[in-house]
Amino acid sequence: MTDVNSIFNSRKSEGSATKKRRLDDLSNLVKRYKGGLDDDNEQSGASSPHGRNDLDGQVASKDLLPEEPLEDDEGGRFFGGGLTDEQREVLDYVDNYEDQVEDEKYDEGWVRRHIAKLSRLLHRNAQLRAKFYDKPQKFLESEEELDRAIKSLSVLTEHSKLYPSFVEHDGMKIFGDLFAHENSDIVVDAVQVLEELTDEDTQAEDVDLKALLSGAIDAGLLDTLITNITRLDDGRRARASEEKTPDEDEDEEPERAGVFQILNVIENFTVYQETADVLFIDNSSKRQSGDTGLLPWILQRLLMKEKPVSQNKQYAAEVLSIILQKSAISRMHFCQQEYNNKDLGELSGVDVLLRILAGYRHFDPPVEEPEEMEMFENVFDSLAIVVQDPAGKDKLLEYEGIDLLLLFVKNGGRHGKVRAVKVLDYALSSGSSSQLATDFVNNDGLPLIFKLFVSSRFADVKNHRSAAREKNSTSHVSLDAILGIVASLFRNLPDSSPQKVKLIARFVEKDFEKLNRLLLFREFTIERIDRLDIIDGAERAAFMKTRPKRDEDLEDWETELEARDAEWYIQRLENGLFRLQLIDTIVAWLVAEDDEGDLGIKSNIVKKLAETKASLDDIKTTLEDYRQDILPKTPTTVDGDIGSELEEEREQRQEATDLADMLAVLIEFL
Repeated sequence: MTDVNSIFNSRKSEGSATKKRRLDDLSNLVKRYKGGLDDDNEQSGASSPHGRNDLDGQVASKDLLPEEPLEDDEGGRFFGGGLTDEQREVLDYVDNYEDQVEDEKYDEGWVRRHIAKLSRLLHRNAQLRAKFYDKPQKFLESEEELDRAIKSLSVLTEHSKLYPSFVEHDGMKIFGDLFAHENSDIVVDAVQVLEELTDEDTQAEDVDLKALLSGAIDAGLLDTLITNITRLDDGRRARASEEKTPDEDEDEEPERAGVFQILNVIENFTVYQETADVLFIDNSSKRQSGDTGLLPWILQRLLMKEKPVSQNKQYAAEVLSIILQKSAISRMHFCQQEYNNKDLGELSGVDVLLRILAGYRHFDPPVEEPEEMEMFENVFDSLAIVVQDPAGKDKLLEYEGIDLLLLFVKNGGRHGKVRAVKVLDYALSSGSSSQLATDFVNNDGLPLIFKLFVSSRFADVKNHRSAAREKNSTSHVSLDAILGIVASLFRNLPDSSPQKVKLIARFVEKDFEKLNRLLLFREFTIERIDRLDIIDGAERAAFMKTRPKRDEDLEDWETELEARDAEWYIQRLENGLFRLQLIDTIVAWLVAEDDEGDLGIKSNIVKKLAETKASLDDIKTTLEDYRQDILPKTPTTVDGDIGSELEEEREQRQEATDLADMLAVLIEFL
């Protein structure tokens, strides 16, 4: 039987190509005619002794041309002539069509009519397919008409207020039927239209976009999309590019486009947390609870070996990181659920990430392969996200992730080293990371991290101005990340354990070299904060002068002041305050560990601080302010019940409370 998809695709290509040629020809036509008029005084005729060829290829006499170009209604656009009757008819048709489009009224009635039309075309196409199943040419015209009707739905992006009406009149059910169509080109076009409708760039109001996304979920479109992404899966035939023939590569292009478009739609569902929560596991009342199948597909797709890495593989990694960032439920499912891989056996999400990264532990992806580099970064981002949760920390420990990350720090390329340090910082950054901290020291992490601490990268600390730029750098290890790891080790390593003794010894060795360096960082960090405070202080003083005298204007002014104070505080954090908090936390830990003064750490700290006209009281002030900033406030819930807050919010509150309690203990030693 003839492949209807290829015929349909060929007809579409011919139609679109013809349309484009027609428009291009018309544009060139005008240019040629204008050029002919300009050259007319210089040439007596190029093609005929009587004149030049006219636009139909017929010989035209110069006597027939107007002596002076006449302006038409378009302001002289065509100089009063030169177009054949057929070409004028085409232009009139275009103008009339544009007028009809402008006059068309888009309201609930239009939505009802268009949905009814789509349903009718879909039903008719299904009947013809069933009747002429072995004669594609018999139903191809109905398929093309259906395709045009699908694409015309894109106009709703300009009328997003109609989204709720579209859902109410079973528009999403139509999409479900289209996604199940036998012609993959129909499926791809329907997916593309849905992607346009759900894109946040449509400037739709939240209430309208949420109605559309929720309607899609209730109609089971996610199930259908995930089924189709497997059906269109280009990764199944992922092979080395040199093994593919040009014909094979061309045949796979529609399927690659389909996978990309579906991933695009799925990304649109991550705009809101409530829709992002159902991408991996569905708990809605209208569908059966369980795994949606999206996560297994993404994991299998990422494990596919490709050379070079395709855009779809990179996009799958990006969508994964976006979902994990947005949804705590999805992160939990990602860490706990295991899937069977025919080659590797049972795998969890964290295991897959580590397996992918293990291939880059000695080198970065080549710079000439941007898709591979972006996939590499997205996989690292996903790992950095999940290891902040207790379930992710447990999996990192189970699969010896600390060991792999330290291999990156020791032997990895520049980008891999930067991102590995970032993940280590996140993994160790809570009070539930005791075993990870122990594992870090047992795998010789201390020599590696302190080698970075004293590296030439941070030698000229006085000129190390922008903490914010350094923190976001992808090519240099962040000093804040290094300090965060050290502070977390002090917090999480058991008291008097061999691992903690090794950590303290690092600050004593070589005549307090690293301790002195830490205090030097503190000195220049304070200088940077002081410079910023002068600027912010002047801005605040100027704003205070604008305080209104009328009480009715005071509320808005105070709201603006509160917003500006928050902005100034964030600037201080990004330009040194956060680093100062980390440094002073480490200093306080060292003072507490040498409370008796036997190690000489405390006396050396007091001495070095005095050289900069500072004291332990300054350390204490920093930590007191830090503690006040992180102390959790009483949560506000809909019913006023603290117990009704989300599990994620409770965990965050508990973590902040534990950190504040730790700071209170350190302050006691100061």
